[in-house]
Amino acid sequence: MHVACVLVDHFPFRLEAARNPKLVKSRVIIYQHVGSRREVVDTSPSLTGVLPGTPLHEAQANCKDAILVEADSVRYKRVHEHILSRLGEWSPVVEPAQLGCAYVGLDGLETTYGTEERLIDALLRSIPRVLEPRLGISNGKFPAYAAALKATPGRAFKPPVPVKEFLSTFSVDYLPVPREIPIRLHSFGLHTIGDLAALPLGPLQAQFGPVGAKMWRLAQGIDDTPLAPLKPREEVTESLQFAIPTPVQGQILIAVESLLKRLLGRPDMRGRYARVCTLAGNIQDKPTWTRRIHFRPPLGDPRRGYFVIRSVLEGVTLPGPLEDISLTLGELTGESGKQGSLLADVRQRELIREAVAQLKVAQGHNPIYQVREVEPWSRIPERRAVLMPYEP
Repeated sequence: MHVACVLVDHFPFRLEAARNPKLVKSRVIIYQHVGSRREVVDTSPSLTGVLPGTPLHEAQANCKDAILVEADSVRYKRVHEHILSRLGEWSPVVEPAQLGCAYVGLDGLETTYGTEERLIDALLRSIPRVLEPRLGISNGKFPAYAAALKATPGRAFKPPVPVKEFLSTFSVDYLPVPREIPIRLHSFGLHTIGDLAALPLGPLQAQFGPVGAKMWRLAQGIDDTPLAPLKPREEVTESLQFAIPTPVQGQILIAVESLLKRLLGRPDMRGRYARVCTLAGNIQDKPTWTRRIHFRPPLGDPRRGYFVIRSVLEGVTLPGPLEDISLTLGELTGESGKQGSLLADVRQRELIREAVAQLKVAQGHNPIYQVREVEPWSRIPERRAVLMPYEP
C-alpha cells in the first residue's frame, strides 16, 4: 500500500503566525480553556519541553517571556477541513489524522498523473506555502509519517533505505500508541524503534498485549493498516463581509436573514431540509465566534428558520464586533415536506405547535405561558389564576 503523509507540524502556531506575522520569531504559547483550567494546545517550534495538555501555569513558569495566544479552535478545524477537501481533489482516498496531518492513498495514481513527482507537487500545492507542509512517502501510514518528519519544509521525502532500517533511529515516542507506553519503554531501556526491532515478539506481546504486537510489527517496518477514507459531509455555506465590523445585533440578524434566503433559494436545495445551522464570525484579535443551532423538525422555509435563529440570538452578547459572518446548513435530508390540513384553523394550530417546539429547542424550555383560571371567585388576586406552560 503506497501512502503519502501530508504534515504541518505546529499547525495552530503556523496559522496564528500567518494571521499575525509578529509571532513568527517570538516564543509563543497557544492555550485553550478546558472547564475551569487553561492548558497548552501548541507552542512555537523554538519552545521545547512544553507539551500539549500541559497546564498553562506550569508552562508559564518555565517560559516567562512567552506570548500567550488563545486558541481559535474553530478556525484551526475549518482550515484543516479545507486542506482535506483540496487533497481529495487529487486522490479518492484521504484519511484525516490530527490537526495538520492527513494520509493520502497513492495506489494507481501514478498512471493518472504521469509521474509520481507531478502528483507530489500537486499534493504540496494543495496547502498554503506559509504553513510549510512536509510530505513523506512510504509503504504504510506510520513509515510515511516518519518520512514526513524527515522532510524539509515545502518538500517531500522518500526513505532511500529499507523501511526497517529507516525507522530504527526514531525514538519510541513517535509510535502511535498511548503516551504511557513509551514512558514504560524508556524505563525498560528501550529508547529507539531499533531497540524494539531487536526483541522477539513474545516478550513485547506478553508485557503489552495487542499493543505490544502492533509495536513489534511497526518496528519491523510492517504497517498494513488500511486507510479509512474521509466520509464527505453534505452541507452548504454562504458568507457575508461587513463593510465595518459591527456589534449591532439588528444588522447581524439582517445578514443572517439574507444568507438564509440565499442558501434555501439555491437550485440544489429545492426539496431539501436542514437539521443543523452553524453561524460563525471573525472578531479581530479574538477566537472565531460560533453558534450551533438544531432545527426540530428539519427546516426548509427561510422564514421559519430565521424565526428560530432570531430566538436563539436574542440576549446573546457577542465578544466583539463581527468582521464577517457565515451560515452553514448541515445534516441535509431529502424530505419533501409534510401534508398540511385543508382546514384553516387546524393549519393555524399546527403552525403554533411548530413555533412552540422550535422555541423549546432554542431556549431549552417552553417560554410560552397561558393564564388559567383556578378560583375566579377568590378575594385574593393571586389565587384567581395561575400561569401554565402553553401546550398547543
